[in-house]
Amino acid sequence: MIDFIKNLFVKDDEEDLLTKLPDSVVLLNNQGSFLWHNDLAQKSLSAIKENFAEGYIDDIFENAMDLIVKIADKEKTSIVRTKSALEKDFFYEISASKTEEGYLVIMRNNTQSYKTLTSILVEHESSKKINRDKNNFLVKLSNEIKTPLQSVIGFSQAVLDGLGGEINEKQEKYLKIINKNSEEVLSLFNRIIDLSKSESNLFEHKFSYFDAVNILDEAIKYNSKEAEEKDLKINVEISSDIKRTVYSDEQLLKIILQNIIEIAVKSTDVGEISVDVKHPELELVNDKGFVPFEDANEKSFLMITVKDMGLGISEADLDNLFEPYAQLDNQNKKNIIRSISFAVIKNLIKMLKGNMWVDTEAMQGTTYNVIIPTEKAMQTRNE
Repeated sequence: MIDFIKNLFVKDDEEDLLTKLPDSVVLLNNQGSFLWHNDLAQKSLSAIKENFAEGYIDDIFENAMDLIVKIADKEKTSIVRTKSALEKDFFYEISASKTEEGYLVIMRNNTQSYKTLTSILVEHESSKKINRDKNNFLVKLSNEIKTPLQSVIGFSQAVLDGLGGEINEKQEKYLKIINKNSEEVLSLFNRIIDLSKSESNLFEHKFSYFDAVNILDEAIKYNSKEAEEKDLKINVEISSDIKRTVYSDEQLLKIILQNIIEIAVKSTDVGEISVDVKHPELELVNDKGFVPFEDANEKSFLMITVKDMGLGISEADLDNLFEPYAQLDNQNKKNIIRSISFAVIKNLIKMLKGNMWVDTEAMQGTTYNVIIPTEKAMQTRNE
């Protein structure tokens, strides 16, 4: 655009084309005073300062001439802000080029666009604050809700165990329904609390060195009862060269693995669950968006893969797998609960500066892949 306009200056009979350009165009001498301007510049800049052409560009935009010299030298654009006599803000995108006379400057009034963007950002920040406040409120209220639920579960189980005396068959049936439904409500509520905490970064961060294989064992034990009830075997294969000690958040990694293995167990009715622990190839690490720190190698990252033998996840469900709010119209309660768990996993893995992805095939099961950095240099890089 600037080259086109510069060419027009050497053709006197085409100078009137400049008046039809969609941007303000001015020609300045080396000191920043106005040599020429088009009609749009007259209209636009007069709204900021009357009789602007009798003065200098610095009278309109602070330190404008220094900026114009830099812009022309680097062949870039810049956004500048100024105020009118009525204290009204104006924003212009400026580009410039050196000419024999001085500088050719093109100015586009982006005031409305900039104010709209600013308004959107302010609204976005306000929404984030409202969401954080909502999550804080829910987390603080959690004990008030969980305590009576736990009492219902505990006392109904106690009665079933004969603590209140003998009960008949119908009473036993009703008590089992109360107990089971209460446990399901408590489990769902705990997931929602975990989601709220992960969305608002309310989990406490405590990075330290620990044995990742021990954490995996604890996550498997956490799900062992349900696996045994379904007669599922959980097979674990750990690479012989594995570096067990990692620098990460022990509690967050435990929650991540507990959730993934639980999803795998719930998705499988017959067969087994496979868990594989190894160091990923650096090519895969790069493909998954990691920016390795200096001297990073394969042992700087840990990859944990969990594979179930379920029916797989449909393509439609896979698109919104990590988006629980997109599942609100879903009539399948299991899908909603699964999506809440995946959202928690995704948020926690992000806190560990890791990554997760899911591969699935109809009737062939689903594979859940997790990569986390294992060295302190990765966790402290941006602190």
